[in-house]
Amino acid sequence: MHIRTDDEAIGFDVAALLAGGRFTEALVPAALQADRAGVIPRSLTFLAEIVRRGGVAYAAELAEPLPTPEQTELVRPWLQQLGGLPQAGGVAPVGGLPQVDERLARWLDGVATIIEARRLTSR
Repeated sequence: MHIRTDDEAIGFDVAALLAGGRFTEALVPAALQADRAGVIPRSLTFLAEIVRRGGVAYAAELAEPLPTPEQTELVRPWLQQLGGLPQAGGVAPVGGLPQVDERLARWLDGVATIIEARRLTSR
């Protein structure tokens, strides 16, 4: 793994990283982009809970999954990349894709944690 500066990482295509299953690599770029868009960590935590309860596809169809249009534009591609993925090993069950839903929910929680940590250390 190559260590990158914030300026390098912020330009990464988070949706493409997620689509490629590279969740860990997408954490920091997503946190940087979300922080720049003014996303508060609890908004991402709330979105993670929506993903857990309703599924990625449901969350991707929300009119505003985050409070502002700019923030919604940021996260919508993340949700859309995973909203139609089949569950590993076969057909997805009716009502959602549990493995994908839980993985994205945990990832969103991780992004929120990074934003929170960066804000606490920059004070």
